[in-house]
Amino acid sequence: MITLSFLLVILSAILHALWNFATKKVSGNLGILYLGLVFASALLLPFAVVFVIRDGMVRTDYVFIIATGVIHSFYFFFLSRAYTHGNISVVYPIARGCGVVGTAVVAIMLLGETVSVTGLTGILCTSLGILFAGSGRGKSGNYGKGLAYAFLVGVTMIFYSIIDKMAMASVHPVIYITGLFLLTMLILAPYVLIRRRGELSDALAKYKRNSLLIGVGSAAGYLIILFILQTARVSYVVAVREVSVALGAVMGMMFLDEPAFKKKITGIVLIVLGMILIKIS
Repeated sequence: MITLSFLLVILSAILHALWNFATKKVSGNLGILYLGLVFASALLLPFAVVFVIRDGMVRTDYVFIIATGVIHSFYFFFLSRAYTHGNISVVYPIARGCGVVGTAVVAIMLLGETVSVTGLTGILCTSLGILFAGSGRGKSGNYGKGLAYAFLVGVTMIFYSIIDKMAMASVHPVIYITGLFLLTMLILAPYVLIRRRGELSDALAKYKRNSLLIGVGSAAGYLIILFILQTARVSYVVAVREVSVALGAVMGMMFLDEPAFKKKITGIVLIVLGMILIKIS
């Protein structure tokens, strides 16, 4: 990966860790996440309209947007439940770790991507580090449910990462992310309005700033990745982005009083080593 791409992926990782930390701070409140989608969509929509007028869209563009919108509706639901039941230092590594391994395998099998020995070693180190970082039980929360939902988050990540890579061959990133956010909002609306109306009311009354941070952070970080995916290997991008796991684990231990384990520290070291290997591959 070239230096600029590498640095942009790291920036995306920081943004991703920050908005996930903000989500855990509010215990995975789906109303706050949903309001974040509303804010992000409102900010992006005018730009998306300009790009649609300028570039137009073809039939496959709509297919990609519909597919990723459906998958992301499950992603945000599972993420909300994962942070309701589990600590960020457990949920975050497991979710992202499953995504790294699965995305690399699917990218090689379906997209025909080639991975050098150094790159493969980096991906394996990163994946192993993530599994180590998330192997310790937190002192609070329902560990079993948190772990199960984290795994489901990882599964959705595999699918949307592959769709993202294919979509970036034709769809402008701003059009793509705006479409997926709007469709995700539409799909989740009945559930949020009927089953999570109280959480949405709380978000509007007390947590608009949190929602704005989550919405802007997720949109900005995702946009960076979409632009990078136009030229970089998806398996490498997803793996390097997992430095966010180290940041998330550290923030959880420092600011949320989540316990530190030797395996977590070992995992962070392996993540950094994997990141360096991917950089030089």
